[in-house]
Amino acid sequence: MVLVILVVIGHSTYYDIITHFGGIKYGMLMKEAGIQDTIFHKFVNEITNYIYTFHMPVFISLSGSLFALGKKINMRALIAKKAKRLLIPFFVVWLFWNIPIKYFSGYYDNVNIGKMIEQMIFPSCVYLWYLECLFFVFIIVYLICKFNEKTQIVVVFLCWIIGVIIYRKYSQYHFLGDPLYYVFWFYLGYKIESIITWCKSKKVWNDLFAGCLILSTLVLFLISSVLQFKILGAVCRYIVNPFFALVAMNYCARKSKNSLVQCACSDYSLGIYLYAEPLNYWLLYVFYNWKGITFFGTEIGALIIYFSRLIITPIIAIGITRILKKLKIKYLY
Repeated sequence: MVLVILVVIGHSTYYDIITHFGGIKYGMLMKEAGIQDTIFHKFVNEITNYIYTFHMPVFISLSGSLFALGKKINMRALIAKKAKRLLIPFFVVWLFWNIPIKYFSGYYDNVNIGKMIEQMIFPSCVYLWYLECLFFVFIIVYLICKFNEKTQIVVVFLCWIIGVIIYRKYSQYHFLGDPLYYVFWFYLGYKIESIITWCKSKKVWNDLFAGCLILSTLVLFLISSVLQFKILGAVCRYIVNPFFALVAMNYCARKSKNSLVQCACSDYSLGIYLYAEPLNYWLLYVFYNWKGITFFGTEIGALIIYFSRLIITPIIAIGITRILKKLKIKYLY
């Protein structure tokens, strides 16, 4: 649930989304009108930049951890199970929630239906990429695990190297969500028990250790940002911060395992993920047409816009999830 909250925070900051399949340009409209960005928005945007150094690899790793604990099944059963859990919500939510809201919010201005559908294959800057990517990651790792452990490590590492190159080179065309890049993090989650066992053997599996890991991710992010170290920033984003956050969040999750709050939040985490994000486009559209672009350039305006997105989007998503639960519509919450 913590990771879902971080996703909501991250999605509450952007003013510009530029892709070959549509987008929004409120930040660019501000510049064209000679309006400076606010101190508040710059601050929360840096928070988002920090979150983005680790949250999606950790998300993928969590699935790897659960995969390791799950019942072993054959390829056909795996594909069927994950298609129901991942591809059904991907297609249904994309077509009947994501596209309509973005269309009426101006995201798809001058974009034909073909481009809207094509974006499903190249889900750049679209939150549902995670479901598509994860489906293929499950299949790839399943096949990799047929090899011996040493070969597994080599293949996973090669997949990651190729994935990083593709990820950086074709930033506007993330084919199927870049599964090769995330195979590494899924596999790391799959092997997390070995890492935890090592930490326990060194007697560092405690609150101080977890806190230091999270603090380290923040310090590294600040150093690379302030000093503009591109190499350090890349290392933090692709290696160090995701790994530190993965270990720390595993510690926190195991410590608070089965708490009432955690169980209650988990019931709605997928629903928040599926239905909250597109509402950001609608809210930005509403504020732009109601108050104009100058509102975005005032501190009070930026604050109102941010907290409206942060609070309203998950509340509506929870409401939708509750309705779907009552109707017992499978795989969509």
